[in-house]
Amino acid sequence: MSEPQDRADAATGGAPRGGRHFGFLLLPGFSHYSFAAALEPLRSANILMRRDHFSWSLIGAGAAQVRASNGLSLGVDHDIAEARDAIQARGFDHVIVLAASDVTASDTGRIEAFLRFQHRQGGHIGAVSSGVVVLARTGLLDDRDCAAHWEDTPRLRTAFPRINVTGNIFVLDRRLATCAGGAAGAHMMLAILEREVGPGLARDVASRMVIDRIRDGEDELNMQPHIRYGTWNRKILKAIAIMNQNISEPLSMREIAASAHASVRQLERLFRKELNLSPDRFYRHIRLSRARQLLRYSEHSLGEIAMICGFGTTRAMKDNYEAFFGYAPRDERQAPAEPASGGAPGDPGTVLHHVNAQY
Repeated sequence: MSEPQDRADAATGGAPRGGRHFGFLLLPGFSHYSFAAALEPLRSANILMRRDHFSWSLIGAGAAQVRASNGLSLGVDHDIAEARDAIQARGFDHVIVLAASDVTASDTGRIEAFLRFQHRQGGHIGAVSSGVVVLARTGLLDDRDCAAHWEDTPRLRTAFPRINVTGNIFVLDRRLATCAGGAAGAHMMLAILEREVGPGLARDVASRMVIDRIRDGEDELNMQPHIRYGTWNRKILKAIAIMNQNISEPLSMREIAASAHASVRQLERLFRKELNLSPDRFYRHIRLSRARQLLRYSEHSLGEIAMICGFGTTRAMKDNYEAFFGYAPRDERQAPAEPASGGAPGDPGTVLHHVNAQY
């Protein structure tokens, strides 16, 4: 739960006088990892400052405990109604919302009203992982940049066209902060610490947390290509980048090879040696992985997804999808959004997706 509150002003929701108080608004199914990544920099900062400059409490919406996606339950310090009173008493400098990946199916009207109230009162709001979907519903992100988890990117771009969903790991925009979740939460909080207290403390907190590099908000969400694909070969990486940039209108292998400064035969040999796949099959797997992402996390029709992913017709996409994943695209949409295991064990095609490409 929260820090001991014996040095706090109870009327202000637990904020030490002269310090900064964070309220973590937890919705059922939130990511415990994302929550811990966002919280721990505050605790480390207090240890390094040798005082409780930062404090925090947990906010729920109608239940005394909130269950995380990993099954752990956390007790809350405030219900939303109590937290609203605390905001009026200047008790929450920051409110950070975390939600489940299926929050799009939930009624979050009460949460949205609370967040809008926090913003009207001059407070800061942060949204981590699928909490960004909830913040988007408030209208506060309209005409702004935001960061989001790649699972949420397709539906955010479709449902909220006024929001510019970037490929960044986090975005700080005046009193609003958005974050892709996971480890990116720690980097967002380091940036907030730098803004609140200074770069020296942020560096010390990163060192204490064994974070070897503080990532800038403009760092891209995608994993570095040489790590994702397990090769440093420049021609292969160049070819893969070209494939990812040309999904809706696939290029020929001759065009890709020319852009990668290789012959078709050389590219074929390199792909088979390094990735154990032909470049043509590798390209098809990228497009199938994009299709799976859109089937799971967007409202596009099967026909639209077939066009977006360069298959032209639903029949062509269905044939390729069934051959690779072992079931039809329609079944993907009906199944829970759990990691699939298409292809042979260790097949690179199972993890290929360029998650933030425009479409």
